[in-house]
Amino acid sequence: MDRGGLPTRIILARHGETEWNAAGRMQGRMDSPLTRQGREQAGMLRRNLERYLATCAATCPETACNRLAAAWSSSLGRAVETLGLCLKDTDVPLCKDDRLDEIALGSWEGLSFSQVEHEWPGRFHAFWHCPSRYVPVGDGEYFEDVQKRMCRAISDMAAAFRGGNVLVVSHWIAIKCLLARLMGLGLDAMPYMPKPENGAFTVLELRHGHWFLNLPHGGENICGD
Repeated sequence: MDRGGLPTRIILARHGETEWNAAGRMQGRMDSPLTRQGREQAGMLRRNLERYLATCAATCPETACNRLAAAWSSSLGRAVETLGLCLKDTDVPLCKDDRLDEIALGSWEGLSFSQVEHEWPGRFHAFWHCPSRYVPVGDGEYFEDVQKRMCRAISDMAAAFRGGNVLVVSHWIAIKCLLARLMGLGLDAMPYMPKPENGAFTVLELRHGHWFLNLPHGGENICGD
């Protein structure tokens, strides 16, 4: 805790639904536009964020408790668009960091889930059920590499905005990699963790040098979609 004992909060959200999410295609570093539902989820994120910050303000008189100190997204269009819609007409600077990007999937990007499962059944199974044994295709990433860059990004943001609230918009696998690491779980626990829902957020609090995980906020289902 810093600045009068205030915790540092990372408000970690997943982007809104995209066309490829809806079609069952694997995105990775490739992109597709937000759907109408995805744009609505960005608006829902804004409303839920406002309610959360109001709750923080009710329990803490400090100005830092009820406002955002910074807002970051990955460099990918779906996260950038979600953050922009969420914070439209606010004075919060919107920043990008490619360390928050989704896992690179190499040759899988743009293919349907069923196509990938048919062409690479063993690797597809490892990806979803045993991440520690997953070997990427082409220029894809290992889960360990995603985990390392996500942890570095969040640590840097927490250090730069001590005692403040930071909104971060990232991606499904990237978020799960980070949470597994902060919770002290191995990669192979990831299949048993709730899937981050489009437009929902989880709060990470840094207090006395330790991370604490709050429950997800918002979305259609509290534990995932």
